[in-house]
Formats: sequence, structure tokens, C-alpha cells
Amino acid sequence: MKRVSYFPLLLVALFLLSCGKVADPDARELELSYLRCVMPESLLEFAHVEVPARENIAIQSAGSDQHLGLHLFAGQKKLNRGIRAEISVDYPHQPGDTIHYAWRFMVPKGFQSDSPHNRWWIVGQWHDQPNRDRVENWDGFPSRSPPVLLGIGELDDRLAISMAYGPDQSQKRGPLFIEPGQWHSLAVEIRWSLNADGRAALFLDDMSQPAAVIDGPNMHNDFQHYLKFGMYRHPEIATDNWIYLDDLTITTRIAK
Repeated sequence: MKRVSYFPLLLVALFLLSCGKVADPDARELELSYLRCVMPESLLEFAHVEVPARENIAIQSAGSDQHLGLHLFAGQKKLNRGIRAEISVDYPHQPGDTIHYAWRFMVPKGFQSDSPHNRWWIVGQWHDQPNRDRVENWDGFPSRSPPVLLGIGELDDRLAISMAYGPDQSQKRGPLFIEPGQWHSLAVEIRWSLNADGRAALFLDDMSQPAAVIDGPNMHNDFQHYLKFGMYRHPEIATDNWIYLDDLTITTRIAK
């Protein structure tokens, strides 16, 4: 695959983006060039890149098709106190809504896991945030683990995806085995709720029925929880890893 680079002003632009400052039109246009590789125009207004440096992101092309590569490596800079390279999508929803999130991903052949330690390594997570409707902000907002997450690890010499669920992540499902070098389709359908009627269903590839369904509360507060996908991992993992992403869709399911 050919890696495409853009980049006068790249480091300045990435710094602005990682700080959440996108008033600079050049920085936002660079950010959009990445985001368009992985999602439709309808989602761009909700989306941002979260990477600390140019080495953590690349546009990949194979013929006329493009997708996005995200990269973690030993000694990289932290962003928001963590080792991450992610895309953030703050898609609006209300408690009680059912939202369908889907994307394609691939890890390359030779992907080195954290076996045998299998420390936490997240490829998809949904986070709480301050309630803007009540003019809350991040100052003093509690730091909490995501109530829904997808992790990657190794079992019996095979890579697998698993899901942890609930405000305390006490419910877990998996493994769903994946093949390095192969594109996989991943979907999570979430009925958002602070109460027992919450639910998440996990699908992999061409499954017509979910591989896992978990019920119970899945929100920390009553404001929309936002998706982050890519890679975010334990700070002591020191391997060099890429993940490739494409075809994000997010849709609201209408109750029948």
C-alpha cells in the first residue's frame, strides 16, 4: 500500500487538532482530509482526529480506494494522558435512543499482541462527557472508564475482539477471533440508558444475529456518550502496531 503524505504546517495543524483547537481553517481542512478516508460527509461535523504526532496517522491508498492508518509505537508522546491514536465521533443521541455503529478494520499480518500479559488494549470505546445542555464543562468533571468498550488481545495464539460493558465494566463477552491481514466488519448496536433497559449487541462480519448481547445500564450521566475508535492501550505496552480503518456509519434505529 502506498502511504500518502500532505504536510507543510502538519505539525502545527496536528497540535491544534489534538488540543481541540480547530479555528485555524488549514488545520481543520487537514483534519477533514483524514476523516473523509473513513466516514461519509454526514458525520464530519461530529468528528475529530486524536493523535499526538504525524507518525501516528497516515492516509493509505490502494488504487482509487483510500482508508486510514493509525499507529502506536514505543516512546511516542501521550495525548490526554494516554497512549492513543484515535478518531472521535460525538454523534448526538438521547437516553432511550438505539444507535447502530459500524466500521471496517484490519490489523496487518505480523501484528504483535501483548501476549502473555494481555494488558488492556482498546480498539473502540464510548465515553461520557459534560452535559452541554446544562452548560457543564471538563473542569472538575470526573474521569471514568468507558461503559462500553471493545478490546483486542490474544487467546490460544489467535487475535480476538471482546466487549466489556456497564458503568463498572463488570460484564464481558468474547472472544471473537479475527485474522491479521484480513478486513473485518464490526458493528455495535446500543440502546442507551442509565437503567436496566440498556442493551448492547455485538456483530462481527456477516453475522445476521449478534455474537453477544448484554443488558443493563450503559451511561454514566444523561448526556450523549461519544465514540472513539482506533487504538488506546496500556502505557507499558511497547510494540509497534498499525490498525487500518474504513467505512464508518452511525445511524439511529427507529423504534417499531
